[in-house]
Amino acid sequence: MNSTADRTIQVGRRARAVARHRLSAAVGLGLSAGLVLSACGTADEPAESPSATTDPSSSPVETVTESPSPTADQTTMETETSSPSSPSEDTDRDPLAGPTQTYTTESGTFTWTFPETWTASQEDYNEENLDYLGVPYEEVLFQDAEQAVEFRATTGIGPTDNDGPKPDVVGVLEAEELPEIPVNEGENATGSGPVWYRAALLQANEDIQDSGRFDGQEFLLSVQVVNMPEDVDPEGTDESFWSAWFYEQPPAEGFEHGAATFLSGTVTQDAAEETTGLEGEDAMRAVLDTEEYAGLRAVMSSMEVDVP
Repeated sequence: MNSTADRTIQVGRRARAVARHRLSAAVGLGLSAGLVLSACGTADEPAESPSATTDPSSSPVETVTESPSPTADQTTMETETSSPSSPSEDTDRDPLAGPTQTYTTESGTFTWTFPETWTASQEDYNEENLDYLGVPYEEVLFQDAEQAVEFRATTGIGPTDNDGPKPDVVGVLEAEELPEIPVNEGENATGSGPVWYRAALLQANEDIQDSGRFDGQEFLLSVQVVNMPEDVDPEGTDESFWSAWFYEQPPAEGFEHGAATFLSGTVTQDAAEETTGLEGEDAMRAVLDTEEYAGLRAVMSSMEVDVP
């Protein structure tokens, strides 16, 4: 992953990815990680307004299916600590109770804890060039051993105009504040407000039905770690839902503003139905009680941030 050849390939991927990001219109909260039946993608970053949203369906990315070579930034450890947040009141299993490993991004900013059986890979990184507001463009993919679950984190992305179509928000199925994650509360912060974990059930409408993200299906489960503006209800389903869709990093050295990071994923309707044995909306709601979802939730909520 850290070889010169790999980084040369990654520079090419970055150029293509950034080009896609600059052209994408907003639609749905960085729907970029989920069960393997979902097509993963990334999204554009806001210019100065926290109300912008993204269209990850317009920017598909490769899925890495092999474990990356170990790096100095990736360490493995055993732990008996509890998961940062329980996946469900009805689920006793702690996805992080057994042997775990940690992954730190190349920039050293983010660290996640995930089961020993999972893999993490840096899909895109350019150590020579800085992207948006001095933040390196990084894209990290997490997968479980069976490649049934994916979570994608993306940093250093440019602005979007937030004028794209959006799906309907059926309901926020889970919402929990993550007070251990630092908040960028500076004078120029665009993503001010506490950090929340949120899982929302989205439904396609006539404006979004042809999106590659829905791919002819009716429902998606959107899973995120986001900054929540102080005046926004974390469980609200009105238009204010789209005002929280990224996590803002503290400013890089020499910059006034912090750059946004997308920490998000999806569970497709097909994947939910296969996992639960149910159909439609029933399957989407029932997937929250599965081990697959519990693992995804625990890994996303384990994020630690090294503030500059």
